[in-house]
Amino acid sequence: MKLVFKAKTFAIIIGAILNISSLGLNAQPKLRMTGFLEYLNNTWIPSDTYKAFGFDSWQNQSTIYNRINVWWTPTDNLEFHTGIRNNFTFGPLVSTYNKFIDYGELATYDDGYLDLTWKLSGDDNNVLFTNLDRLYAKFTHEKFELTVGRQRINWGTNLVWNPNDIFNAFNYFDFNYIERPGSDAVLLQYYTGDFSSLQLAGKLNYKIEAIDSINTKKTLKLTAAAMYKFNHWSYDFQFFGGLMQDDIAAGLGWSGNIGGAGFSGEASWFRDMNNFTDTSGIIIASVSANYVFKNQLMANISFIYNSNGTTDYAYKNSSGLLGSFSTIMSSSLNVKNLTPSRFDVFAQVSYPATPLINVSLSGMLNPWDKSAYIGPSTTFSLSDNISLMLVGQLFTGDKLTEFGDFGQMYFIDLKWSF
Repeated sequence: MKLVFKAKTFAIIIGAILNISSLGLNAQPKLRMTGFLEYLNNTWIPSDTYKAFGFDSWQNQSTIYNRINVWWTPTDNLEFHTGIRNNFTFGPLVSTYNKFIDYGELATYDDGYLDLTWKLSGDDNNVLFTNLDRLYAKFTHEKFELTVGRQRINWGTNLVWNPNDIFNAFNYFDFNYIERPGSDAVLLQYYTGDFSSLQLAGKLNYKIEAIDSINTKKTLKLTAAAMYKFNHWSYDFQFFGGLMQDDIAAGLGWSGNIGGAGFSGEASWFRDMNNFTDTSGIIIASVSANYVFKNQLMANISFIYNSNGTTDYAYKNSSGLLGSFSTIMSSSLNVKNLTPSRFDVFAQVSYPATPLINVSLSGMLNPWDKSAYIGPSTTFSLSDNISLMLVGQLFTGDKLTEFGDFGQMYFIDLKWSF
């Protein structure tokens, strides 16, 4: 019954936009479609921590992805967009996961106002599901732009950590989900100039909250904010304020360059509305710089600061193994939980060894608990629309550190785009 009501609400909003769209009925309808078919194989060598839970020395899992993107523009000022993800995951690792959790339920969990993820089939060692991560209508008229539906609202400026992305925080380690998750939201933009705009956005999603040590409940939460963006001194600046679920939120960001090097940063402040007088708030800040040398070598360095983070072992006094699993494995994160550490550093270099081969090496370091991540990768362009990528994710450190409980992961990714 709830899903029917939500679907009707969405249909009413779309219908209103369709009525407004009569302003541009002289245009010819246009239909555009893109997509890809991808095979991803993951070989995992767990750390001793996971071996103690029954995971063997080597675990393997394969996934066949299919994505279809469709854009329909019935008028000059109206666009509909649908993004569909079809996913078939299989292999011994799925069976191992199912000894501890319902992997099919975990893979198909959708916290949006509309549940747009459906499990089609599955058993002990496989799961097939489909997901709509984009489903919106966009109406434009002169300086106004209104987008309603499941969409991605990008307020971040940095590569790895984005404290300003209160609507759509993402997980850097989920490297093959390049489109990133969307939210059930409304976004209104008014362009005040060639390089300035005012944005008003709101989204609804469900948050799982603990009732006691066993039971949980799903609570509908609102995130809403206003952002003003402008350009000055050849820099793009942005300021926002609003609320993110249970927190008052405010932030700022910038993007520009210094001496030919890209320089960007963003910071956000959060304060719990339910305990406003008892807390001083949390500050999450990230700064990033990148530079492209004459030989096309590109270097990037980023830092993140979390005033609520620990200077001890990252998971010593929190949720232990479960907390570290959610930080690395989750498709999306809350911006307040981008890192459990007070401070992390990231660095990356990439280089086009040939016009068809690109190599990259990245790494993260938690200086407090001395844990680290190293990520080598190589991408081969096999043809105009076929690519092969080899990726390593190597985690090292003591137990209950930020990166110490995972071991090593190796990926083979073959992708055909159309």
